[in-house]
Amino acid sequence: MKKQDSSISSSNSEFSLLQWAILLGTCLFLFIFPYQVALFNGFQFSFEGSLLEAMIYVFILLVIVGIRLLRTWQLTDYRSILSIVVLLIPIMYMLSSINAVASYNAKIMLQLEFMYASFFIIGLYIAVKQLHQEIVGLSIQLSAYGVVIFGFMNLFGQTYYNNALWAADNGYRLTSVFQYSNSYAAFLVAIFLAALFSAVHVKQWYWRAAHSLMLVPIWISLMLTYSRAALVFIPFLVLIILPFMKINKQISYLIYMFLAVVSSFAILSKVKVAADKISALLDPGSQMGKTISLWEPVPLGGWGILLAASVIISLLFTLLHDKLSNWLEAKTTKISDTKRSLVMVPILFIVVGGLAAALILSSSGVRSLLPPSIAERFENINLQQHSVLERETFYRDAMKVSADYPLIGAGGGAWAVIYEKYQNNPYTSNQAHSYFFQTLIEVGWLGLLIVVGFFVWVYYLFIRAYIKNPDLRGNSLLFFILSLAILAHSAVDFDMSYGYLSILVFLCLGAMLAPFHKVLVIPALETYKDKPWRFVYPIAISLSGIILFALVYREYDANLSYRQSLSLAIEQKKPLNELLPSIDHAISVAPDHPEYTMRKINWMEQAFNSTQDPAYRQETKRLIDQLKPFAPFDRSLLLEEYKYYKNMGETNTVLQVLDTSVASFPWNMSFYEAAIMEYFIAGQQEGLTSSEDKDSKWNHSLELYQQVLDRIEHLKSLPEGQLQGREFIVTPLMRQAIGQINYRNKNYEAAYNLLKEDIAGDLTNDSIRVNVRFYLASLHALGQKNEELLRKLVEADENESTAVQQLVDSQ
Repeated sequence: MKKQDSSISSSNSEFSLLQWAILLGTCLFLFIFPYQVALFNGFQFSFEGSLLEAMIYVFILLVIVGIRLLRTWQLTDYRSILSIVVLLIPIMYMLSSINAVASYNAKIMLQLEFMYASFFIIGLYIAVKQLHQEIVGLSIQLSAYGVVIFGFMNLFGQTYYNNALWAADNGYRLTSVFQYSNSYAAFLVAIFLAALFSAVHVKQWYWRAAHSLMLVPIWISLMLTYSRAALVFIPFLVLIILPFMKINKQISYLIYMFLAVVSSFAILSKVKVAADKISALLDPGSQMGKTISLWEPVPLGGWGILLAASVIISLLFTLLHDKLSNWLEAKTTKISDTKRSLVMVPILFIVVGGLAAALILSSSGVRSLLPPSIAERFENINLQQHSVLERETFYRDAMKVSADYPLIGAGGGAWAVIYEKYQNNPYTSNQAHSYFFQTLIEVGWLGLLIVVGFFVWVYYLFIRAYIKNPDLRGNSLLFFILSLAILAHSAVDFDMSYGYLSILVFLCLGAMLAPFHKVLVIPALETYKDKPWRFVYPIAISLSGIILFALVYREYDANLSYRQSLSLAIEQKKPLNELLPSIDHAISVAPDHPEYTMRKINWMEQAFNSTQDPAYRQETKRLIDQLKPFAPFDRSLLLEEYKYYKNMGETNTVLQVLDTSVASFPWNMSFYEAAIMEYFIAGQQEGLTSSEDKDSKWNHSLELYQQVLDRIEHLKSLPEGQLQGREFIVTPLMRQAIGQINYRNKNYEAAYNLLKEDIAGDLTNDSIRVNVRFYLASLHALGQKNEELLRKLVEADENESTAVQQLVDSQ
């Protein structure tokens, strides 16, 4: 019997060690990876290395999780059901890969979704005990506080992180590790509300002091992001959070918030002045990486003001908390147990908050206390500002995409590849600026239903368990606040494209349910409790971790090989034959990666231009054909395909490629320009043998030109506050082709009206001279002359006199 007890003790110890290993691994992840651009998934090579490293780390952790679950996982409660259901999200991404418009993007997104699901499972099973909940919660908060402090170190010049200060029209916007101010603002809102919760609820005075100490820096950071949407979300989030607290805690929460915000505004102008002086000195937008000593007067002053206000708030909250809490509890005892207690303070908050917002927005005296650039941002909060109008356009365009890929979507990362085909105007945005619209595009309505249904189910189970089981709540509301704040803001921005924020959301979703696992049982499943097949799920989890680790490591190996090839080419200036082994290895491992193949195509073109060896052209063709099935909508690939066939003199294929390009990128002037010119040239060639074919080609040029005019006219209908985006105009080359077509068709007035746009242009430019030449000939056909312009043209190129005369003689 003693032997058996010893065996059980040894087993428990072993699995306890695994539990602590998973907990430690999770906490270390939260402290290490935020500084890798918060694991942003921008579908660009520069971000991939960090994502792959993070996934390698997590999938090793997932193998350990599977081993741990061999002991604890049973199909008896909602927790076990949810641990299976969460895997439907990456499975939907796997299914949507069938329709993927960008194979590599879809593959990366599939792996990332498995990583996010892993953190949900970890949260469910690792934050069961009160101690473990506190460790996970503190790790999230302390790592977040580190990100906030790091932001100030960039603001005051003690360190340099690329784009931690984002240059904008109204100065530098603080972004910290995110390199994007709006997502940093969403993160700050979540951390601010969570820090307030902890300041109100923690029992140890030193942790209350620590959380209170960060309230002012977080709020000032939020102001310096200049994010209006984040500020708008705060009152709504507070209204959702308050009913989960007792009435005395609600009042404490609002008092602490008020004092922290007022204190922050009191020093905001001084912090902004110090930051502006340092920015003017270091010019962080120049990417020179300059820093300044902490002990210089300006940064020391900035840090001093910030620290003083933070310490005062921390001391105030720490010293007065017990007295305030006891007093409020005594005053609210009579109504705390009534149903109306849940809504009394929120209603008061709505009234007071509404009055305060009206005062800030309408009172010039109040606004004068704020830095002018921030006050201006407050004044411009309305539904007609360009950021709101642009998001409306993104969402309408997203619905157009979903109409073509309705059920299972266009695959992970689809928006970045095909949005230009559907866009209403020529904006540039590789993100749909909404997690839910981007999910709709990637996995269709079926996938969106699964994702939203999963979130709703998790929150429903939490709210029900939280209300019915006050003795089990523990730290669960902290995780609720963090996940809800990030998810809410992600509805109007691409916060969930940051792996770090997605991980926080899924980890918190799991952790907020973990304390209630004993009351989330499903009695009907009790009969399956000890069935042998309960081991299938844990084994599958570990096997999935091993398989995913192997797949991601292959991608990482290719990434390293490609980076080596770039180092050899750019830094060491090695010859081509020494570059090829590493880049060929990268392509062989990841033939669907556009960056690798496009780089080699570029090197092949350079080699051909230097040697005229046709083998390089043949290799270019092979690479194009190899990549095309994986990336049919890649703009760079279409451009290389066009250049290849043009160089080879295959006119019909050139025209086919350009037709595809114009259809896929209808706001790309370069493709329109090339297509109009190529159809004109093709018509000229066809005219030597067939007048009918010539007219067909030229008519198509005219049709494309009319499309350009129609699109220019459409841009005039955009709302006044909406920015157009990229330039979209009739270019000199377009005028050259259409002007010559009109001239050859003896439509001299149309040629004249079109080509007169270039008569004031630079006559040293060949294209401009051609346009002026045909302008003068058209003018002659209409019975007019411009001797002064002809003289300038001949001065630019003496051959133009003969060229103009030949055109006149051909009339």
